[in-house]
Order: sequence, then structure tokens, then C-alpha cells
Amino acid sequence: MNYGNDWDASLVRVAIGRMRASNMSMKLKKIQREEVACTTSAARPFGCMELWAGNERTHRSLELAGLDADVIAVPSGGKRGGDLSAVFSCSDNIARVVLADCVGHGYVASRVARHVHRLLHKFQNIRDTAGLLAALNDKFTLDSEKSSGALQLTTVVTGTFDAGTKEFNYAYAAHPRMLLWRGSESRFLEIGEGLENLPLGFVTGELYSEQSIRLQPGDMILAFSDGATEVRSPNGDQLSPRGFLKLAEATLASLPGPVRLAEFSTALLEGVQLHRGSSELEDDVTLLTLRLSG
Repeated sequence: MNYGNDWDASLVRVAIGRMRASNMSMKLKKIQREEVACTTSAARPFGCMELWAGNERTHRSLELAGLDADVIAVPSGGKRGGDLSAVFSCSDNIARVVLADCVGHGYVASRVARHVHRLLHKFQNIRDTAGLLAALNDKFTLDSEKSSGALQLTTVVTGTFDAGTKEFNYAYAAHPRMLLWRGSESRFLEIGEGLENLPLGFVTGELYSEQSIRLQPGDMILAFSDGATEVRSPNGDQLSPRGFLKLAEATLASLPGPVRLAEFSTALLEGVQLHRGSSELEDDVTLLTLRLSG
């Protein structure tokens, strides 16, 4: 099934319904919020509290500073994979989100994802997103050079949201560009043109760029790993970034309002699985959805 063309929402609704009926979709259990405190001090004024992080098969909904969040993750061929998602509360009105995709999947990628998680805590006092990526990259690259294994590369997208100003500041390390749903325009837009940059682990000293957008009522941000766009149909047709954008629009249009993030994430994942023709995917897939609270 090719979503590169304009799809009618009713077709998506029917197709997803058939997939649910045939038990091809995966039922993911909601898990209660966990909190892991990071140490703060005068030298670390931006010290963040981790609300949740993981690279396992899961579906979680969380409340952040001024944002509702939903994370759905499906590792390929195992309980844990190379996609890492992490959500932090950095003050009373600031939230940080991170989505990393370690090259490959399985045990090796899972081990790299855990290492990236540790580094996030090491540099949790860095406020700006570009600075965070630069610090992560330098340490990750140096650690990889000390390893006897093959070169490890990781793509990352990270964003910091200020609930006071409604500003969402974000940066990429060679990660797929996020989608922004503009409620006023009723469509998804790719954001971050020109912010491709290099992945973590390629070379030290890389300087990362960042951009900001102001979220408005009804807006939603969708971050995802490339497993969602590179999934292939039984005939070998890749969904593609444009196809994924069209699928996201059709999925949102197929759901009755007001749309719950958890329902949207589940339906979008089922659309990706439908394109694949199976609930078993070739690569890890993670969807991280954010929306203004209230």
C-alpha cells in the first residue's frame, strides 16, 4: 500500500479496522509515570528530572510542563532496540524531549542506546539544544574511538519547550525532520530545513544549529525514528517521508475529535504496519507526539 498519493481518510480507517480485526496490530500496555531525579547544584542550575526514558517495547502517555506527550515504541525482533526516547522536566515550566536512533537494531544497538542515555544525564545541565548535541557528540565519538568494535553512529532530535513563551527550540543530528501539525491550517509541515548536521559518532568538534517555533492552540509535534519512513511493503515500496506525512494526515482525519494522543499514536503505528503488511517490522519504530496542554 503506497501512501505517497493523497489518501482518503475513510480508506485508512477501513484498512486499520481490518488490521485490528485480524490481530495484526500490537496492543501496548500503558505504564505509570516514573521519576528519576538528576542532581542539581549552583554549578548545574538547569538540572533536569527524568520523567521517563527507555528503548523497550512500550506505550506511555505523560504530562509535561505545558505539554501532553505520548511515546509508542516497537523494537524490531526483540524486547529492546536501538531507539531511545527520553522525557525530562527541567524546571517548573520547561520540558525537554530526546529521540535517538542508534544505527542497526538488536543487542548492539540497544547497548549503544543505553550509553546515549547515560550521556544525557551527564550533560543534563546544558540548556540550549545545539550545545547539548555538541557535547553528546564529542563524548560519544571519543568513547567510540576507544572501543574495539565497529564505528557506531546515532541520529538524534532534541527539543526544549518553554511553557511561559510557548517556544519550542529544537536541533537535529542527522535525524528525520519532525512534523508540525498546525491546527489553524489543518495540515502537517516538516520543520527544521537546513538543520541536518552530522550524526553522533562521526567526528568531534561538530557544531550544531537550532531553530525555534512558537506553538499555538491545536498544534502538535510528531518526532519519529527512520524505521517509520523506511518501512517497505511486501512489494518493496518504501513508505518515504512524504508518504509518512500523508499517512499521518489521513490518520488524524480518520479519528473523531477531540483526538487523544494515545489513539493517534496507536492508529499511526497500525498504518505503518499496514504498509508493511505485518505487525513485525524490519527496523525499530518510535513515535513521540507532543501537544499543547489544555
